[in-house]
Amino acid sequence: MSSGILDSSVLIDVLRSHPPAVTFLGTIARSGTPATHVMVAAEVLAGTRDKKEPAVVESFLTSFQVLSPSEADGLAALELYKQVRLSHCVDWPDSLIAATALRLGLEVYTLNVKHFSAFPKLSVLRPY
Repeated sequence: MSSGILDSSVLIDVLRSHPPAVTFLGTIARSGTPATHVMVAAEVLAGTRDKKEPAVVESFLTSFQVLSPSEADGLAALELYKQVRLSHCVDWPDSLIAATALRLGLEVYTLNVKHFSAFPKLSVLRPY
């Protein structure tokens, strides 16, 4: 497993062939199978705009280890969500991603540093 969870902002940039994102993913992939979260996979699929895009996204996601939250992650995410949703405008999916990353000791690679930085003890990296 990689040292981090790739957030939807990074995956969307890769799907759009944004050179820095593609380069970053290549770097991550050299050290092992890149990881993302089931919530991220759902977010990326939700953003598809026509009948062909879901198949492209699903094929793309097969190259990732898709992490699922545990029951404990769900409960931890709920506590995190209650703490930061109003003060930092953080949404539920980000809370669940953060809880899973914290349990596994992984960084979150995202362009949305502002939201993820709201979670205490979570390591957040803007990759490019």
